Amino acid sequence: MPAVLSLRDRFIALDRLLTQLRPFWQLRPFALKELPWHQHQSLHHWLQTLDLSACEALERDDQLRAENLASFIDAALPLHAHSQLPEAPTQEMAAYSASTDTLPARLSYHVPGRKWEQIRAFDQALRPAGEQWLEWCAGKGHLGRLLAFRHQRPVLSLEWQHTLCNQGQHLADALKLDCRMQPQDVMAPATTARLHPRQHAVALHACGKLHLRLLRLASEQRLAGVTLSPCCYHLIDEEHYHPLSDSARISRLQLSRQDLKLALQDTVTAGARERRLRQRELAWRLGFDLLQRQLRGEDSYLPCPSAPKSQLSGGFEDYCRWMAARKQLRLPDAIDYAEFEQQGRQRVLTVTRIELVRNLFRRPLELWLALDRALYLQERGYQVTLSEFCDYQLTPRNLLIQAIRRDEPAPPRAAGQ
Repeated sequence: MPAVLSLRDRFIALDRLLTQLRPFWQLRPFALKELPWHQHQSLHHWLQTLDLSACEALERDDQLRAENLASFIDAALPLHAHSQLPEAPTQEMAAYSASTDTLPARLSYHVPGRKWEQIRAFDQALRPAGEQWLEWCAGKGHLGRLLAFRHQRPVLSLEWQHTLCNQGQHLADALKLDCRMQPQDVMAPATTARLHPRQHAVALHACGKLHLRLLRLASEQRLAGVTLSPCCYHLIDEEHYHPLSDSARISRLQLSRQDLKLALQDTVTAGARERRLRQRELAWRLGFDLLQRQLRGEDSYLPCPSAPKSQLSGGFEDYCRWMAARKQLRLPDAIDYAEFEQQGRQRVLTVTRIELVRNLFRRPLELWLALDRALYLQERGYQVTLSEFCDYQLTPRNLLIQAIRRDEPAPPRAAGQ
């Protein structure tokens, strides 16, 4: 593979592989009671040799997983290779590390430590354009305050919750920063009036339709720059994803909202207790799935909501009653809950083996979606880069789209940059 691929070339390579290999990932593991790849006998037999700890070890190492699966899926290593992106330049990181020693402690008030690290890394990767920052879906404006302090530029922060705006404004005023928190539903038509060509829009982990709205408005209003870390691609109104770029619109790959969730399945920040609860919920969901098939007299999957953590502190029977009530299913008195719970625990290994294969395509799919957004901006007159703004262990959602309008002059660098 060439050392550097253009955005379009990388997209074409990923699109070809994802389309070719759909049977390995475009499926719903919870709906399956056994491994689905019987026609791939060597893969099927290998998966059956893996216990839960072996699967978890392969899940923790993307390279090792790709190397193992390459024995059964020829494109596993090329797929992994096409999913590698450049990191922030080392000289920028060194300069930033030195400058953060003098940041006022009050800048990070009310910000969880891991989130503050993400905000700092996002700022470090920025290439400023325009004259004003536009913070999209700002929450309390934590990112905006850092940008106002570090870059000495005014910040307009849009956030739909009035309470968060008031709290954010109070924090900014206490530091005498040029920040204005503006209550605004970014999906409303009135949002257009808040945008103008001298702005540089920033959005750290903006979800689904919210960041899609930003991309469309920013390109329509010809903003000087857009820097975006996308998140929650599945949070859209439609059942199927509608691509943005010309390249993605001609793709044969059709993605449902369920498919989009694959791009977000990884997590590296969960503690031991949260991991145990997830494992319990997985077993209980699979056990209830077998129960609901019997109750309905239909051997098919029934989509169910995620249970609140409080519901996982009781027993399996309580969980089944809670879930049955939400799916309007009547539970007879004579149910062997212990047997269904045991069968659910046994199914965990089957689902984990399926996910091991499916997750080979997790990062490639996320990159496909990010490249669709990057190419959309490129087609509309922006110079665009796609990179990783922080280590994967800090947040799996570490992709960064940076777009500077081609006719935008490069501004002078602020002190400390």
